Parts: sequence; structure tokens; C-alpha cells
Amino acid sequence: MMSQTSAIGVVADAATSTVAWSTLAGALGGVLITSVVAFATVILNHRWQSQTIDQQLRQEHFRQLRQERRETYVRYWAAWNRFSQALRSLRNAVQALETVTDPKTQLANQDPDVVEHAWAAELEWREAADALFLIASQAVADAATVHFGVTEQKIVVAWEGGWHADEGGAAYMGLNAAMRADILEPSKF
Repeated sequence: MMSQTSAIGVVADAATSTVAWSTLAGALGGVLITSVVAFATVILNHRWQSQTIDQQLRQEHFRQLRQERRETYVRYWAAWNRFSQALRSLRNAVQALETVTDPKTQLANQDPDVVEHAWAAELEWREAADALFLIASQAVADAATVHFGVTEQKIVVAWEGGWHADEGGAAYMGLNAAMRADILEPSKF
């Protein structure tokens, strides 16, 4: 039989062993929980940083697009204004002809500078319009199509010695308003 002292020693050893195992399990559990929390924090921080970077890239893209549109719209209006002046000169030259049978040929012979200036200004305007259609928003492209049609009518009428007015400036104002909204409204990202 076992002595009472040795039974107490076995019980004390078992109690010490249980406390040791409980302490070890608690420490490992704490390390595991801390590791899981740290890992989750790393994953969430990475996701938040990615989202922040994506948002910053979108903001920069829209800022650059708005700047490019602004420059393109300014070039369009500058080219259109020069072309409009060239059409007025062309109209005046056609009106100055004594008889108008073939104004293009007659002016090419009598006043080639006016014709050349009108064609050069038209080419510059068309190039600016091409750039406009490449970068414009849909609203601006739609308004530009209307403005382009009115300008085409101005060309035909100018060669006949007349002037085609944009009724109340509707095409001009519509395009101008669409451009202004396109470059002044904050981007939605």
C-alpha cells in the first residue's frame, strides 16, 4: 500500500502538472488569439490601403481628364472663332463679286488669299472638332453634333454670299453649357 505521504506527493505533483498544463494552454491560446487578431489587422489594413490607393488613382485620372477636356474645348472654340471670322470674310468676298456663277472658282482666281484662309481655318476647326469628339463626354458630343451641323450650314451659305445664323445662339449656347458642365462639375468616383 501506498503511504499517505507518497499519496499526497502524487496528488501535489498532479495538481502542479495540471496548473502547468493550464498555464501553457493559456499562454498558447493567448498567442494564438493575438496572432489571429494581428493577421486580421494586417489583412484589413492592406484592403483599406488598396481602396485608398484606388480612390486616389481615380481622382487623379478624373482630374487629368477634366484638364485635357478643358484644353481641348478651348482649342475648339479658338479654332471655331477663327473659322467664323474666315467665313465672314468669305461671305463678304462673294458678295463683292459682280456676278456669281461659280464663287469657288471666281474667288480662287480673283482673291485666292480669302479662299486659302477660309480653307485653312476650316481645316483647323475640323481638326479641333475631331479632338473634341475623341475626349468629350456624351453630353458634349451630342451638343457638338448640333453645333457642327449649324456650322456646316454656315459654310454652304457663306459660299453663296449669305450668313446662316444660329437661331438664338441655341447650338452655340448648348455646346458651351455642356462643356462648362463637363469641366466644372465635380467628378463622381
